[in-house]
Amino acid sequence: MKTNKIALIAYLSCCFLAIVSNVFKLEWLKLFTLPLVLPALFFYYFTEAKKVNILICLFLLSNFIGDSLGLMNFENELYYIIPPFFISNLLMVIVLIKNIEKVKFNLFNAILLIIIGLFLIYLLSLFLELFSIEESILQIQVEVFGIVLIILVLLASYNIIWKISNSNLFLMMCVSCVLISDIFYLIFNFQNQLFVLNSIHFACQLFSYFFFIKYVLLREQKLLK
Repeated sequence: MKTNKIALIAYLSCCFLAIVSNVFKLEWLKLFTLPLVLPALFFYYFTEAKKVNILICLFLLSNFIGDSLGLMNFENELYYIIPPFFISNLLMVIVLIKNIEKVKFNLFNAILLIIIGLFLIYLLSLFLELFSIEESILQIQVEVFGIVLIILVLLASYNIIWKISNSNLFLMMCVSCVLISDIFYLIFNFQNQLFVLNSIHFACQLFSYFFFIKYVLLREQKLLK
Protein backbone atom coordinates (compact mmCIF):
# COMPACT_ATOMS: atom_id res chain seq x y z
CA MET A 1 0.00 0.00 0.00
CA LYS A 2 1.28 3.46 -0.92
CA THR A 3 2.39 5.83 1.82
CA ASN A 4 -0.19 8.47 0.95
CA LYS A 5 -3.02 5.92 1.25
CA ILE A 6 -1.70 4.77 4.64
CA ALA A 7 -1.65 8.40 5.81
CA LEU A 8 -5.19 8.99 4.52
CA ILE A 9 -6.52 5.84 6.20
CA ALA A 10 -4.80 6.90 9.44
CA TYR A 11 -6.44 10.35 9.24
CA LEU A 12 -9.91 8.94 8.49
CA SER A 13 -9.58 6.32 11.24
CA CYS A 14 -8.54 8.93 13.81
CA CYS A 15 -11.39 11.20 12.69
CA PHE A 16 -13.93 8.41 13.02
CA LEU A 17 -12.70 7.39 16.47
CA ALA A 18 -12.50 11.01 17.65
CA ILE A 19 -16.08 11.66 16.50
CA VAL A 20 -17.28 8.47 18.19
CA SER A 21 -15.48 9.45 21.40
CA ASN A 22 -17.07 12.90 21.27
CA VAL A 23 -20.56 11.50 20.68
CA PHE A 24 -20.34 8.96 23.51
CA LYS A 25 -18.22 11.22 25.76
CA LEU A 26 -15.31 8.79 25.93
CA GLU A 27 -12.69 11.26 27.11
CA TRP A 28 -9.87 8.70 27.23
CA LEU A 29 -10.42 7.78 23.57
CA LYS A 30 -10.72 11.43 22.55
CA LEU A 31 -7.46 12.28 24.32
CA PHE A 32 -5.76 9.50 22.36
CA THR A 33 -7.24 10.00 18.87
CA LEU A 34 -7.81 13.76 18.44
CA PRO A 35 -4.12 14.72 18.76
CA LEU A 36 -3.32 12.20 15.99
CA VAL A 37 -5.76 13.64 13.43
CA LEU A 38 -3.67 16.56 12.19
CA PRO A 39 -0.26 14.77 12.29
CA ALA A 40 -1.82 12.05 10.08
CA LEU A 41 -3.21 14.71 7.74
CA PHE A 42 0.17 16.47 7.62
CA PHE A 43 1.79 13.17 6.66
CA TYR A 44 -0.80 12.79 3.88
CA TYR A 45 -0.11 16.34 2.66
CA PHE A 46 3.65 15.79 2.85
CA THR A 47 3.48 12.63 0.72
CA GLU A 48 1.08 14.15 -1.85
CA ALA A 49 2.50 17.66 -2.31
CA LYS A 50 5.13 18.33 -4.93
CA LYS A 51 6.42 21.19 -2.83
CA VAL A 52 5.57 21.67 0.85
CA ASN A 53 4.08 25.11 1.51
CA ILE A 54 5.07 26.73 4.82
CA LEU A 55 1.66 28.41 5.05
CA ILE A 56 -0.09 25.03 4.96
CA CYS A 57 2.25 23.69 7.64
CA LEU A 58 1.43 26.71 9.82
CA PHE A 59 -2.28 26.17 9.10
CA LEU A 60 -2.09 22.60 10.37
CA LEU A 61 0.04 23.64 13.36
CA SER A 62 -2.35 26.39 14.46
CA ASN A 63 -5.31 24.01 14.28
CA PHE A 64 -3.35 21.38 16.19
CA ILE A 65 -2.71 23.93 18.95
CA GLY A 66 -6.40 24.92 18.96
CA ASP A 67 -7.56 21.31 19.19
CA SER A 68 -5.05 20.58 21.96
CA LEU A 69 -6.20 23.59 23.98
CA GLY A 70 -9.80 22.47 23.52
CA LEU A 71 -8.95 19.12 25.10
CA MET A 72 -7.77 20.80 28.30
CA ASN A 73 -11.26 22.08 29.21
CA PHE A 74 -10.12 25.45 30.52
CA GLU A 75 -12.63 27.70 32.21
CA ASN A 76 -13.66 30.38 29.67
CA GLU A 77 -11.89 28.34 26.97
CA LEU A 78 -12.97 30.78 24.26
CA TYR A 79 -10.19 33.12 25.39
CA TYR A 80 -7.61 30.44 24.61
CA ILE A 81 -8.94 28.76 21.48
CA ILE A 82 -9.87 31.88 19.47
CA PRO A 83 -6.23 32.94 18.75
CA PRO A 84 -5.03 29.67 17.12
CA PHE A 85 -8.21 29.23 15.07
CA PHE A 86 -8.09 32.93 14.11
CA ILE A 87 -4.54 32.37 12.82
CA SER A 88 -5.78 29.29 10.95
CA ASN A 89 -8.53 31.28 9.19
CA LEU A 90 -6.11 34.12 8.47
CA LEU A 91 -3.67 31.70 6.86
CA MET A 92 -6.47 30.32 4.69
CA VAL A 93 -7.34 33.87 3.62
CA ILE A 94 -3.69 34.50 2.68
CA VAL A 95 -3.55 31.26 0.66
CA LEU A 96 -6.77 32.14 -1.19
CA ILE A 97 -5.57 35.68 -1.96
CA LYS A 98 -2.32 34.27 -3.35
CA ASN A 99 -4.29 31.79 -5.49
CA ILE A 100 -7.00 34.19 -6.64
CA GLU A 101 -7.75 34.16 -10.36
CA LYS A 102 -8.60 37.24 -12.39
CA VAL A 103 -11.92 36.86 -14.17
CA LYS A 104 -14.11 38.98 -16.43
CA PHE A 105 -16.64 41.15 -14.64
CA ASN A 106 -20.12 39.65 -14.42
CA LEU A 107 -22.89 41.80 -12.95
CA PHE A 108 -25.04 38.88 -11.77
CA ASN A 109 -22.10 37.19 -10.04
CA ALA A 110 -21.07 40.49 -8.44
CA ILE A 111 -24.60 41.06 -7.09
CA LEU A 112 -24.69 37.49 -5.75
CA LEU A 113 -21.37 38.05 -3.99
CA ILE A 114 -22.65 41.31 -2.45
CA ILE A 115 -25.79 39.54 -1.19
CA ILE A 116 -23.66 36.82 0.43
CA GLY A 117 -21.48 39.48 2.04
CA LEU A 118 -24.45 41.42 3.42
CA PHE A 119 -26.02 38.23 4.77
CA LEU A 120 -22.79 37.29 6.56
CA ILE A 121 -22.46 40.77 8.07
CA TYR A 122 -26.06 40.55 9.28
CA LEU A 123 -25.36 37.09 10.72
CA LEU A 124 -22.30 38.38 12.60
CA SER A 125 -24.19 41.35 14.06
CA LEU A 126 -27.04 39.02 15.06
CA PHE A 127 -24.70 36.70 16.93
CA LEU A 128 -22.92 39.57 18.69
CA GLU A 129 -26.26 40.86 19.95
CA LEU A 130 -27.68 37.41 20.69
CA PHE A 131 -24.85 36.31 22.95
CA SER A 132 -24.36 39.72 24.63
CA ILE A 133 -20.77 39.01 25.58
CA GLU A 134 -19.95 41.17 28.57
CA GLU A 135 -16.14 41.03 28.47
CA SER A 136 -14.96 43.73 26.06
CA ILE A 137 -11.72 41.89 25.19
CA LEU A 138 -13.59 38.71 24.30
CA GLN A 139 -16.15 40.68 22.31
CA ILE A 140 -13.38 42.33 20.27
CA GLN A 141 -11.82 38.90 19.68
CA VAL A 142 -15.13 37.51 18.43
CA GLU A 143 -15.70 40.54 16.17
CA VAL A 144 -12.24 40.31 14.58
CA PHE A 145 -12.61 36.53 14.23
CA GLY A 146 -15.99 37.06 12.55
CA ILE A 147 -14.62 39.64 10.10
CA VAL A 148 -11.82 37.30 9.00
CA LEU A 149 -14.35 34.48 8.66
CA ILE A 150 -16.54 36.69 6.44
CA ILE A 151 -13.54 37.49 4.22
CA LEU A 152 -12.75 33.77 4.00
CA VAL A 153 -16.31 32.88 2.96
CA LEU A 154 -16.39 35.71 0.39
CA LEU A 155 -13.13 34.56 -1.19
CA ALA A 156 -14.39 30.98 -1.40
CA SER A 157 -17.71 32.20 -2.82
CA TYR A 158 -15.86 34.30 -5.40
CA ASN A 159 -13.95 31.21 -6.56
CA ILE A 160 -16.97 28.92 -6.84
CA ILE A 161 -19.30 31.55 -8.38
CA TRP A 162 -16.90 32.47 -11.15
CA LYS A 163 -15.47 29.03 -11.80
CA ILE A 164 -16.70 25.59 -10.76
CA SER A 165 -13.84 23.11 -10.42
CA ASN A 166 -12.90 20.19 -8.17
CA SER A 167 -10.51 22.33 -6.15
CA ASN A 168 -13.09 25.08 -5.66
CA LEU A 169 -15.73 22.54 -4.64
CA PHE A 170 -13.41 21.22 -1.93
CA LEU A 171 -12.72 24.81 -0.89
CA MET A 172 -16.44 25.52 -0.63
CA MET A 173 -16.97 22.37 1.44
CA CYS A 174 -14.12 23.41 3.71
CA VAL A 175 -15.45 26.93 4.29
CA SER A 176 -19.02 25.62 4.75
CA CYS A 177 -17.74 23.24 7.45
CA VAL A 178 -15.79 26.04 9.14
CA LEU A 179 -18.85 28.31 9.13
CA ILE A 180 -21.21 25.61 10.43
CA SER A 181 -18.68 24.52 13.06
CA ASP A 182 -18.19 28.06 14.40
CA ILE A 183 -21.92 28.91 14.43
CA PHE A 184 -22.88 25.66 16.19
CA TYR A 185 -20.03 26.11 18.67
CA LEU A 186 -21.35 29.54 19.66
CA ILE A 187 -24.94 28.33 19.92
CA PHE A 188 -23.88 25.29 21.97
CA ASN A 189 -21.76 27.29 24.42
CA PHE A 190 -23.91 30.43 24.77
CA GLN A 191 -27.49 29.45 24.02
CA ASN A 192 -28.54 25.82 23.96
CA GLN A 193 -26.28 22.91 24.86
CA LEU A 194 -27.96 20.42 22.55
CA PHE A 195 -25.99 17.23 22.05
CA VAL A 196 -26.45 17.33 18.26
CA LEU A 197 -24.98 20.86 17.98
CA ASN A 198 -21.73 19.81 19.64
CA SER A 199 -21.51 16.65 17.52
CA ILE A 200 -22.01 18.52 14.23
CA HIS A 201 -19.58 21.27 15.29
CA PHE A 202 -16.89 18.71 16.14
CA ALA A 203 -17.30 16.63 12.96
CA CYS A 204 -17.37 19.68 10.66
CA GLN A 205 -14.23 21.01 12.27
CA LEU A 206 -12.29 17.79 11.63
CA PHE A 207 -13.51 17.41 8.03
CA SER A 208 -12.73 21.05 7.18
CA TYR A 209 -9.01 20.32 7.60
CA PHE A 210 -9.08 17.56 4.97
CA PHE A 211 -11.18 19.60 2.52
CA PHE A 212 -8.72 22.49 2.66
CA ILE A 213 -5.72 20.20 2.12
CA LYS A 214 -7.49 18.64 -0.88
CA TYR A 215 -8.14 22.12 -2.29
CA VAL A 216 -4.45 22.98 -1.93
CA LEU A 217 -3.29 19.73 -3.54
CA LEU A 218 -5.73 19.96 -6.46
CA ARG A 219 -4.82 23.60 -6.99
CA GLU A 220 -1.13 22.64 -7.05
CA GLN A 221 -1.77 19.88 -9.61
CA LYS A 222 -3.64 22.35 -11.81
CA LEU A 223 -0.78 24.86 -11.76
CA LEU A 224 1.76 22.16 -12.66
CA LYS A 225 -0.18 21.10 -15.80
